[in-house]
Amino acid sequence: MKPATHRTAHGAKRIKALTDTATELFLERGYEGVSVDAILNRVGGSRRNVYDRFGGKEGLFIDVVTKLCNEQAQPLREMEIEGRDLDGSLVQFGEKILEIVLQPRTLALHRLMIAEGQRFPELSQAILRSGHEVSVEILADWLRTHNLLFRENVSASTFADQFIFLLTAGPQLRALSGQHDGPLSTAERERISRETVLIFLHGILPGGTPHAE
Repeated sequence: MKPATHRTAHGAKRIKALTDTATELFLERGYEGVSVDAILNRVGGSRRNVYDRFGGKEGLFIDVVTKLCNEQAQPLREMEIEGRDLDGSLVQFGEKILEIVLQPRTLALHRLMIAEGQRFPELSQAILRSGHEVSVEILADWLRTHNLLFRENVSASTFADQFIFLLTAGPQLRALSGQHDGPLSTAERERISRETVLIFLHGILPGGTPHAE
């Protein structure tokens, strides 16, 4: 008889193979485009195991997306905004954010959010929280910590929220619509970040004093 620890390790390995395969299929085909049988045809196992463990395809999908949210949030939470110079720090922060949000896997998760948002609204909100809202939280905390002087009656969270939208909306939309063949180059990410900081801090009218050069 095999030791219980061996059976446990083997079972954990099979579950990981199942969820890894389900992840790739859901990201590629969406919820409706994937069946339990399609997953099992790739990874093996029985339908009973899926239903016992996850309650069916919907439970498996929820488990997969929850893990993807944690995966997306982790590199963001590990980010540190360096320096005290506002312009330079924002440029570096912007470059890092663009690198993360324009990764193929992150884009696939956002496509999934758009496609399945009505069916799974709570998961859609979780995707938003793990990406955009985590970025806003990090930047807002940095702005508060450094006691930077901004317009009165506008919170640091609002400034951070607007900066992230200004930075990511265009590149992300173009990537989601297939206008980019691959990830942006380092030079392109830097250009977009610098231009965003320039507009965000100094506006579009002449007469300001740009420092993001």
